Amino acid sequence: MNACRTYRLVRIVLVPAILVLAGCGRAPAFDILGSFFPAWLLCLAVAILLTVVSQALLSRYVEVVWPILVYPSLTAILCFSLWLVLFR
Repeated sequence: MNACRTYRLVRIVLVPAILVLAGCGRAPAFDILGSFFPAWLLCLAVAILLTVVSQALLSRYVEVVWPILVYPSLTAILCFSLWLVLFR
């Protein structure tokens, strides 16, 4: 009976710990002038540039009612899309 309890304890404690630790890996980073920058930072910078370009195009053709909500949301959508396309 004691061996069954020990096996159950090992299964409950060690298996989730092994699964959590097995997921660790090297994060995508870029070496720029000797410093490593995370990939999400690059995606965010490109997304901000794309948002500025799209703001210039949208202001010509469409009146944006709530720009304080539209442009940060557009930046987030572009950033997440770039991350998925480039680093999935």
